[in-house]
Amino acid sequence: MSSPAVIVFAGPRDRYESALALQENQALEALVTEAYFSKFWAQTNLLGNYFHRFASHRHHRDIPSPKVTTSLISLYHVMAARFKPRKNCPHLHASDRNLSILAAKLAIERQVPLVAYSYYASAGFKLMENTGLKKILFQVHPHGKFLRELFTAEIEKCPEARSSIMEETEMSPLYDDNNDSFTQADGIICASSFTKLSLNKVGSSAPTAVVNYGVDIELFSPRTSFPLAKIFTVGFIGALSQRKGARYLLGALAKFSKGSIKLIIYTRAAINKELIKGFESVEVEVRQGLNDKQLAEDIKQCDIMALPSIAEGFGLVILESMACGVPVLCTTSTGGLDIISHRQDGFVVQPGSVDSIYEILDWGHRNRHELFQVGQAARKKAENFTWASYRRHFFASYCELINKK
Repeated sequence: MSSPAVIVFAGPRDRYESALALQENQALEALVTEAYFSKFWAQTNLLGNYFHRFASHRHHRDIPSPKVTTSLISLYHVMAARFKPRKNCPHLHASDRNLSILAAKLAIERQVPLVAYSYYASAGFKLMENTGLKKILFQVHPHGKFLRELFTAEIEKCPEARSSIMEETEMSPLYDDNNDSFTQADGIICASSFTKLSLNKVGSSAPTAVVNYGVDIELFSPRTSFPLAKIFTVGFIGALSQRKGARYLLGALAKFSKGSIKLIIYTRAAINKELIKGFESVEVEVRQGLNDKQLAEDIKQCDIMALPSIAEGFGLVILESMACGVPVLCTTSTGGLDIISHRQDGFVVQPGSVDSIYEILDWGHRNRHELFQVGQAARKKAENFTWASYRRHFFASYCELINKK
């Protein structure tokens, strides 16, 4: 038996697929978020390109606007945070807390369960204590206390990465209140076994379901020909940070002779100069400003995609690259552990090892055609992880969790 629920998160998180999982099963009571736009505003360019991009990213054709409750207060804080672009910005914390309370009040008013992404759970869950209403936590990233301990050890291991690590949200006391959310939840959903492990490590006993994310296998279509680049090319998508294993990847690349390998970084973020210090010999190209369609085409020229993270809630780039037929090198601290069969359709290594990364890249460098075939197998594996599949599993897990006694 299912019950309509309020779900809360900011921005177009997970491309609205979790909210859509409820909507297509007539179980979306309301989506609470900071901004959401109708089809008209998502498509019009009347207010300029900047507004058009913002509005089009905060709209989904299958989630009707009347089902969405927005907050001008949270939107103000989100916009103010753009002038202080750091993960532990107080404005973002204020926005999250406001959304959490707004969602909880709506759930109480309508007497329905609340599904809260982890940044938006704490205040709302406390408000719903003793109401008898179910509280479902979506743990976006590994647990904050678990990550802080992991990151603190990483600073000791790699002092050069201190500035990068200290920028992480979990290193800020602002977000400590999120760490108790699992104790208040009636059930938990997370996107990877690694995230579930982090909850177990901090003592969670709540029923927990792992629901791996999906990928748009049409947008991220498979390549059918060998990459044209003459030089062996490694791709990296996202902000180059130590959380994503930046210095371990750079260290592995530095072992190759100059001119034999190249790193392409696809990012919107600035490159941390302290993080790359000492690796000036590595050939690096930065490509910015690509939309999803452009990115899907561009990464097909990479021999392999690298995501050697020391901690990742999932890593959507893993499935996106696999769907393009580009093999992925990732770590056991990502969602890749749930998806990839090592050396068959990708590569999974322990985090924090330059030698492990180098071993895989060196093999790929010497066996480019075999590596290409690994990418072809990766595409076939990715076809099992569509967003439609994610929505089915998300809704089934939601129903199971709210019906547990």
